[in-house]
Amino acid sequence: MTDIKFGVNLYYSQAWDLLKKKVLTASQEAWDSIWLPDHLSGIPGSAIDDFFCLWPVFGAFSELAKGKILGSAVTDPYRFHPASLAQMATTLNHMTEGNFILGIGAGEGMNLKAYNIPFDHAVTKMSESIKLMKEFWEKGKDVTFNGKYFQTKNAVMLPKPISKIPVWIAGNGPKTLKLTAEIADGWMPLGAFPELYKDNRNTILDVMKKEGRDPNNFTFGYFARIFINDDEEKLNSFYRGMKAGLSMQPRTLKKLGYWKDEYEQIFKEATGFSSDEMSLLVYDREDVTKFNYRKLAPLAEDIPDKLIKESGMIGTTEDVIKKIQKFVDAGAQHFILELQHGVSRRNAPFTYFDVTKIISEEIIPIFKNSN
Repeated sequence: MTDIKFGVNLYYSQAWDLLKKKVLTASQEAWDSIWLPDHLSGIPGSAIDDFFCLWPVFGAFSELAKGKILGSAVTDPYRFHPASLAQMATTLNHMTEGNFILGIGAGEGMNLKAYNIPFDHAVTKMSESIKLMKEFWEKGKDVTFNGKYFQTKNAVMLPKPISKIPVWIAGNGPKTLKLTAEIADGWMPLGAFPELYKDNRNTILDVMKKEGRDPNNFTFGYFARIFINDDEEKLNSFYRGMKAGLSMQPRTLKKLGYWKDEYEQIFKEATGFSSDEMSLLVYDREDVTKFNYRKLAPLAEDIPDKLIKESGMIGTTEDVIKKIQKFVDAGAQHFILELQHGVSRRNAPFTYFDVTKIISEEIIPIFKNSN
């Protein structure tokens, strides 16, 4: 059976000392991998904006957490030319002795719009970026590439990686899934539901079969925000937040069968975007100030409580174990978990450090031993 792996995503970087404490903790625990986002700011409306640049930070992590896999969750194809991104990935490949994964996605508005960074033709740019990086890694020199957005002529990229650098793509859209199946080495969608995860996984497998690719050389990951607690009031608060967040994801609601025709006008009036336009790529904090969340209340209220409670990585330790198993059954092989817990002792016995220990000692071994 496939070995199930677990990674921890260290989302915020409020202070280097705290981030260092987190990575040192993870280095001593059962985590297989440690991940960082490549962010300039947080998701508008709900997140802290404190982020160090992951590339130099990972240089330190390669010494602080020797032997652990390091991964970006995720970068985008707009802020770095593929040559620069390929060189940074190669450097980390050497520093981690081959334990670096490049996670890449179509991008997020909060990292692009306010900075006037063009993000048109997202999937095409991502495709060209990945193809050109793989050319650099495989050839090392005399790399000539004639894409629509990226071009090189007899370019050099040395030294070459000491091992293959896996590229994992994040996303659930049809174009992204197709691209993932065609050229990626792994998939890492955010917050999918087990049934949707399985459907999209099958889509990837179907395309891979047509392309003649071996799925045994591919990793099915799953990225999830996780909140473990035994306080019912706190858990219900997270469930309500999950409902509100899902009301902002019309494409997911459609796939789950909880979208109604009358929602279209409500959604457009509340956000300024049509249901087909809405994604993390198209809005930033300025757009969020104009959103009317009250108008979205009917969408959130119609989402069954059972759907949220059975799918979100929220609950007691026992609840979360059952939910992880659902994704294992759906084909997930590498879980990337972002802990939603504060470090202050007022959160005890479920501080960040309490929960990372719970996952390491009480959850991860269950899936390691069973596989």
